Amino acid sequence: MTATPSDAAAACPPVGRLAPSPTGVLHIGNARSLLLAWLSARSRGGKVLLRVEDLIPGQPEFVISLLRDLRYLGLDWDAPPDCEGVCQVADFVDMDGDLPPFILQSERHRAYNRVLGRLADAGLVYPCVCTRREIEAAVRAPHAEDHGAAYPGTCRGRFVNMKTAIAFEASRAQRAGRKPVGVAMRLRVPDDPLVFVDQLHGTVTVSLPEDCGDFVIQRKDGAFAYMLAVVVDDLAMGVTEVVRGDDLLDCTGQQLALYQAIARHGVQTDLAAVVDRPPPDWVHVPLVYGDEGRRLAKRDRSLHVQTLQEMGVPGSAVRRWLAGSLGLPDSDDPAELAAHFSWAAMPRGPAVFGAAELAGLCDVPRSAAPS
Repeated sequence: MTATPSDAAAACPPVGRLAPSPTGVLHIGNARSLLLAWLSARSRGGKVLLRVEDLIPGQPEFVISLLRDLRYLGLDWDAPPDCEGVCQVADFVDMDGDLPPFILQSERHRAYNRVLGRLADAGLVYPCVCTRREIEAAVRAPHAEDHGAAYPGTCRGRFVNMKTAIAFEASRAQRAGRKPVGVAMRLRVPDDPLVFVDQLHGTVTVSLPEDCGDFVIQRKDGAFAYMLAVVVDDLAMGVTEVVRGDDLLDCTGQQLALYQAIARHGVQTDLAAVVDRPPPDWVHVPLVYGDEGRRLAKRDRSLHVQTLQEMGVPGSAVRRWLAGSLGLPDSDDPAELAAHFSWAAMPRGPAVFGAAELAGLCDVPRSAAPS
């Protein structure tokens, strides 16, 4: 089955989203991807929603950091639809202005559980007791280096239901003299290839049985996987366009399989039936690399947006650098940048932000422009 941008979606202003993960602070590469998502929607009169992807809760300091970074970068957002997980900025940090609410993934577990239950009722998921590194990694957004061998389907058809799988794990744990570790849930992936169209990469064909096999959507400890959460959230929020780094291109097939499973069986989100709602348009954008040709990581503290703020670099200077890396006019005004934005004119290669670029930002006079 092929997922292509629909005529209806093309005729309507897009609904984009900023979806940072608070597993650390934003770096300049994250900022570039977020700006692209913002520009793509705003340039066509669309909405931008904010979702903080904190599947592992209990890190409010990182949520606060994200909110401050977005303000520093000059990126605003719109109020989300009425669904579970809506939070107020004032619940986390005191910031000037009447800022719209945003979505917090850690407050949406009931929604994920409902969808998981409907998928189970339709026979599209099954319990798994295998011990694989993939299950540990399932809660976070995957990247290219996370890919291993495809799951061979060891537990597909192995258990009649979840109850028998739990009993099997309890018995196995007792024999091994340890505590039970729980049972994961995997989605049955379709046998046929999946095809989708990416704005920058063109037509992409994915064979999930060969690439990953049936994948985890709930871990053994009960935590929901990134794959399930992001699809349910995008449907609930009415997202029609997903812009993100091209390190996530390889996982799009898995998300498309979930979209199709939910739509085919009439599974409802916490808003309404989504049977007739197509998957979003996808745009996977080039990453930012450092001097050594290595993808930027959150461990590169000197390239953190928060560090740039602490060094006194104006947010306007960061926006100017980001705009230049995207082939846009030399401006720090987000509205002006949106007016000139076009995917057709965007550079297709990765950007480089290293020592020279950092030094250039640090040399910007502090009074050159407001943040």
